[in-house]
Order: sequence, then structure tokens, then C-alpha cells
Amino acid sequence: MENVKLLKNKQYVYLISSQIVSSIGDWLDLLALMALVSINWKASPMEMTYLMLCLVLPSILFGSFAGVAADKVDRKKIMIFTDIMRAAVVALVVFAPNLWTVYLLIFMKSSFSALFMPAKNGKLKEIVSDEHMQQAVSISSMIDNGSKIIGPMVSGVVVSSFGVHPAFYIDAATFVLSAVLLLNIKKSTNLKNDADSGEKKNFLVEMKAGFSFLKSVPEVLAGLVVMSLSLLVLQIADSQFMILLREIPGIPIDLAGYAMSASGGGMFVMAAILSKKPIKSARWFLSLGAIGVGGGFAVCVLFTGFPILFIKIVYPVLFFIVGIAAASIFIPFNVLAQKSAPVHMSGRVFGTINSVTSSAAVIGMLLGGILVEAAGIKAAFILSGSMLVLIGLASAWVKPASGGSVTVAESERGIQREA
Repeated sequence: MENVKLLKNKQYVYLISSQIVSSIGDWLDLLALMALVSINWKASPMEMTYLMLCLVLPSILFGSFAGVAADKVDRKKIMIFTDIMRAAVVALVVFAPNLWTVYLLIFMKSSFSALFMPAKNGKLKEIVSDEHMQQAVSISSMIDNGSKIIGPMVSGVVVSSFGVHPAFYIDAATFVLSAVLLLNIKKSTNLKNDADSGEKKNFLVEMKAGFSFLKSVPEVLAGLVVMSLSLLVLQIADSQFMILLREIPGIPIDLAGYAMSASGGGMFVMAAILSKKPIKSARWFLSLGAIGVGGGFAVCVLFTGFPILFIKIVYPVLFFIVGIAAASIFIPFNVLAQKSAPVHMSGRVFGTINSVTSSAAVIGMLLGGILVEAAGIKAAFILSGSMLVLIGLASAWVKPASGGSVTVAESERGIQREA
């Protein structure tokens, strides 16, 4: 019933419709990108690491800046602009003559995505009330992970039938369609402008405001620490998954697509459950999620010597379980952060969160590339899985310290209703 009420909010429907088409395009072209780099150009483990860095490094470099921009500039304009720019950049990947050109283009695309995400999260806070926020975040996650199911499967068919280039064209087209849908969203009317308030704040101070807010809410800060540590350790193995598959003799490349789809399926199922089940303790969800992901990665290595047919069955099952566990980390934390952040600061808060989590992911990717080069892919997966289990156990044992709370005045809550 709550979901039905939420879907009557036209502003929210346009926002998630935009998310649907762009998310499908993103997952469709990700497998094509991996195939282009790892299979066509025979990328080394470190070269695969560089590609993953190009995907996440912009969030570190520009996350705080993007958060300030999302709180000062009309979020609708930011989202439309970045969609159009991403469409152009993705289309240019088709003409890339070498790996370093691909790195540059992917870095540019990710830079525009880093600007898009705080604006999108801020817009969500504007148009959805706290009463419906858990349902809104869960539906958003269902869309992302439903796309993760459909995108890689479609990409596998497109790449095997027509090559990698059509996948990039389709992704570009989805960004254009996303921008068209966003035209129906009303502009932001609740942004705080220093000139209007008679205040002039230092830009660096504004960038630090997101972290200052997080420090004032111990539960959110503790959740961010657990999620960041989990991402760091997770990326040691996850960023090298194509290398693991490549080292299994006779393994078909489309297994990567099936594994990604299965992971998305697991996250979709958990998102659907959380859209109806109240989250009483985000800490316990984060703990169990880290243990589940770690166990899945560690077990994954045990089956590399089994027959191909067996691996093709077991790996999707394992990644389905990993997907359920991963959703248990990300969704409860995002719900907690969305409910805690006041609308006029939501861009800076999520810009800071993106910067911190992306920094953790980058460190994990670098460690993954170095570890695989030094000790082998199996050692990387076992270490990653074991450490995730330990993080999950530790987060269940340690409680966040009590601290101040943040009260969001109704005047700061923004639209939060159907226009």
C-alpha cells in the first residue's frame, strides 16, 4: 500500500523512470567495456585495475565539489546536463584507438556521474517524505539491480552477436532518453543561496559541511565506516573477477554476465523485501551483509578446479547470495543517511559519502591489482572474503557511541509532496 501511495507522486515517477533507462544502459555497456579491455586488448591485472580506477576516482576528486553544487544549483539542470554529456562521451568510446583513450573517456563519463549522483539524491529528498523514504530507496535499488539482471544478459547477446560497439551506442541513447524524462521534473525551489541570506561562505567550508554533519550523527558515521571498510576489502576481489574467470581453462566469457545478473537478482530480491520490512537496526544488516559477501567470495575459489558445467551452475548461485548480502549493506545505510540529512544539505552529505566510499573502493582496487600480481588471484579472493567476515563480526560487536541528533525543521524539508 505504501508503494502505491509513493507511485502516485508524479515527480518521483519521472525520476525513477529516468533511472530505469539509464541504469539498463549502464549495465549493458559495462560488460561490453570489460570484454573490450580484458578480452580484445588482453589487459593485465593492473590494467584492469586502472580501468576500475577511472570508474570511481572522479567521485573522490569531485564528490565534495559536486555535493556543494547540488545544494546551490538547480538539481534538475545538473541531472539533464550530465546525462547529455555522458551520452556524448559513451558514444566516443566506439572510436577509441587504444586503451589509454578508453581510460580518458571513462574518467570523463564517471566525472559527470559524480556530479549527477548528489543532485539525484538531493532531488529524491525534495520530493519524497521521510515516511516513504525507505520504500523510495528500496525501489531505487530494485531498479538498479533489475537493470543489473537485464543489462548484462542483453549485453551478452549483443556483444556475441554484433560485437562491443552497439552496446555503447545503446547506452548513449538511454542517457538521452533519461534527460528527456527529467524535463518533466520541476526545478528546485528550496536551495539556500548565500547571496539571498546575506552570508558569504568559503567554498572549502561548504565542502567540509557534509562531513561535519556526518560527525554529528554517530549512527550514520559508524555505518559509513563499516560500509567503506567493506567496499575496500570487497574490491580486492571484485575488481579482479574477470582475471579469475580468465584463468579457468575453457570458461565461457558470458559466465561473467550470468554472475553479474545473478548478483543483481539477489540485490533485487533483498530490495523488494526491504521495501516492505521496516529496518529496525541498520548495524545488524551491515554486519550480516559483510559476512555474507565475504563467505561468498571465499567459497568462490574452491570451485575453480571443477568441471565447466558445474561452475556455470554454482557461480550464479553464489553471486545471487552475494547480491542479497550486498543489498543488506547498501540499502539500510542509504535509508539511514536519507532520513538523517536535511534537504538543503543533502547534496553535500551524499557528496561526502560518495567521496569516502569511492576512496575506499580505489584503495581496494589498487590492493587487488598488487595482490594478484604478487600472490595470485586465489589468494586475493580468500583474503578478501576472510577480511569481510571479520569486518562483519566486528561491526556486530561494537556499538556506535551516542551523540547529538539532528532535527530537521519542516521549513527545511523541501517539497516532499507531489507537485
